[in-house]
Amino acid sequence: MSTKNGYNDFMRHDHENEVAQAAKVLGDPIRLKILKLLKEGRQDIHQSPVCLAYADAICPEDLKIGLGDISSSKLSYHLKELKEAGFIQECREGKRIYYLLKPDRFKSLIESLHVFY
Repeated sequence: MSTKNGYNDFMRHDHENEVAQAAKVLGDPIRLKILKLLKEGRQDIHQSPVCLAYADAICPEDLKIGLGDISSSKLSYHLKELKEAGFIQECREGKRIYYLLKPDRFKSLIESLHVFY
């Protein structure tokens, strides 16, 4: 369904791009595991100090505990991809960096998926 000015075509295209970009980022099992760990939040096994701004935020070293055998550089790459795609946010406290989910990004993706059914 197209209008004279092409607005509906533009909106459909915009949703298609958002879903395609999200699928590309979410298509990696390591990134999905990172998101799952961030959703679960801080656990007793985590060793870093608690983030003062966001008590459930997790630092990369604690993510490595949950992910098992992953190098710091590989984890950093995946965190960068998730952050650039807007699925996670970063919080810095002193020298420490913490990460947490951005629920609004998931809501936006779900809304974009609604145009397909």
